Amino acid sequence: MKTDIRVAVIGAGISGLTFTRALDNRFNVTLFEKANRPGGRVTSKIIGGADFDYGAQFFTAKTEPFQSVVNEMASEGVIDNWQGHFIEFDHTGQCSQRAWDKTPPHYVGIPNMSAVGAWMAKSLDVCYQTHISHIERQVNGWYLYQGDLEFGPFDLLVMTMPPQQVCQLLPAGHSFYPQLSTIKMQSCFALRVVLKEDIDLGFNAALVRDHDISWISKNSSKPKRTGAPSIIVHATNNWADVHLNDDLAQIEKHMLHCLCKITKLSPTAIATSDVKKWVFANARKHSGSHYLLDTESGIAVCGDALIHGRIESAFISAQQLAQVVSQQIKAF
Repeated sequence: MKTDIRVAVIGAGISGLTFTRALDNRFNVTLFEKANRPGGRVTSKIIGGADFDYGAQFFTAKTEPFQSVVNEMASEGVIDNWQGHFIEFDHTGQCSQRAWDKTPPHYVGIPNMSAVGAWMAKSLDVCYQTHISHIERQVNGWYLYQGDLEFGPFDLLVMTMPPQQVCQLLPAGHSFYPQLSTIKMQSCFALRVVLKEDIDLGFNAALVRDHDISWISKNSSKPKRTGAPSIIVHATNNWADVHLNDDLAQIEKHMLHCLCKITKLSPTAIATSDVKKWVFANARKHSGSHYLLDTESGIAVCGDALIHGRIESAFISAQQLAQVVSQQIKAF
């Protein structure tokens, strides 16, 4: 049975969706998302007839609670196990290889990674294309604003965005600042390549060491993919941070050069390509609290940046916060 408590959640990535799903049957939860769909960095896009997973490439499950949700998605055909040939490159060439099998499974969304967020958002109250520009605590609760448009009041406000964005919304001098200000999410560039015809690269996924790029995958080799053959390339976080504000055409040119040099792919085999910039793409392991909660003012923060840049970390952070909020329901 639902209470009269109203909760606002900003960000419909995996953390926002997890928290909302956990408490939607108890509280009146409204989820605000600036994009036109859920999922955050777990996303896909069709370009040139190819379907690209240009954010998170796959995910694994190491904890029982997350495995339970994964099993549910698998049973409904939302995800599948990507069993591919995996290799590693270093500056001298290929240095190792192995087959990805069922231990551990490397899960991907079906027909693309966006399916994960879409499944999690089912039946939730989500306000898409709503960019919260500022928040305000008043006597009767929290108010959220998109320009002149007002939402509220809310008894509890949960923010799931990257720490830098949370800090921009927090009231000046809030107690969350010291911890959040020390967490710096790194950026990334995703090169999306459509091939003229299907080409065997000798692998389905590759980790690249000691280079400006860190990841190459035959995106079209994932289970139940359709459309044109495609490749995804990710730059290293360190290189992306240094070149974050460079011209995207130069970024694309450099990443294509790296791809062709490492894989021996001929530039003439490429039909089209483009680059997506992720300003907040990854977070190093963090040893602090997995979530932040201020019961006095009714505000909380969760997300993968508080643990590690992984899909399961986003789930764990939000799940732990939801458990505590549920136990302290009378505090709000």
